[in-house]
Amino acid sequence: NKLMKIILSNALFCMSYILSAQFLSAATTWNGGTSSNFGTAGNWSNNSPGNAADDGSNNLATINNGNTVDLPSDYTGTNTYNLAVGGNSTLNASANFTATGLTVQDTGVVNLTDGAFTLPKTSANNNGQGSNGTLSIQNGGILNISGGSHIFNERSTMNGTFRVTGSNASIRMNQIGGGNGTFDFVFDAVGVSGVYGNLGFSWLSIGASSVIVDGSSYTGGAASFTLFDGHGAGNTPAASNFTITGLGDEGVDWTLDITNNPNGPLNDTVILNVIPEPSTTILLGLGGLALILRRKK
Repeated sequence: NKLMKIILSNALFCMSYILSAQFLSAATTWNGGTSSNFGTAGNWSNNSPGNAADDGSNNLATINNGNTVDLPSDYTGTNTYNLAVGGNSTLNASANFTATGLTVQDTGVVNLTDGAFTLPKTSANNNGQGSNGTLSIQNGGILNISGGSHIFNERSTMNGTFRVTGSNASIRMNQIGGGNGTFDFVFDAVGVSGVYGNLGFSWLSIGASSVIVDGSSYTGGAASFTLFDGHGAGNTPAASNFTITGLGDEGVDWTLDITNNPNGPLNDTVILNVIPEPSTTILLGLGGLALILRRKK
């Protein structure tokens, strides 16, 4: 009897451990039962958006029920999880946080307005093909970055919209491994932020992507803005893939400098140059001449 009790006790302990481990790494879904705050345990189906002990491979946190979720600047969570946003849901993030992966699904929106968002590097080398840490913007999904400092350290796939709004963000990416989505650059009064390579062998395979530039809010003068800057083999969109509007209304025009080095190791870059229109330059010159003549009188 004593031996049977020991065996039964050990069996119950093992079963409890297994069930506990499964629960901790189980998928969790947003239900918004308490508030709109991402970090509030009661808003998730298993009272957590992830578990720090899990490597993230089985730890999926999903927001897909049409809610708006806030990840505020005072968030202090250290959990790791694969985060998926879809189903007409919006995640507004201004916190410093890490996710093991990020998928923006059809009709999902993720707004990175401040803070520092990091997708960690999980591959053993620089090929950007780790099992975790990937960014995927699916068709119909939107990732909008308007502020903060963000690093995407694994391969990304762009089939939706990657939008950069304004000039207040720092964006670093290891690799963009293809897709036929849209990069959308929206100028503020002084310019727009660019997408830069990160790590030693970052490349941007974006030749099939469309690029839309909205310069209607720009009020500055002549300047150059780097839209893309990779550090390895890749490809950039052709000039025919660009749609540029709003530059010309303020007496400026634009040119594109596209450098494509498909075999590396030179940079692949796209630089948008804002230049005064010839008519504007002539008018400025005439105005200056008139001022000089007036002073001479």
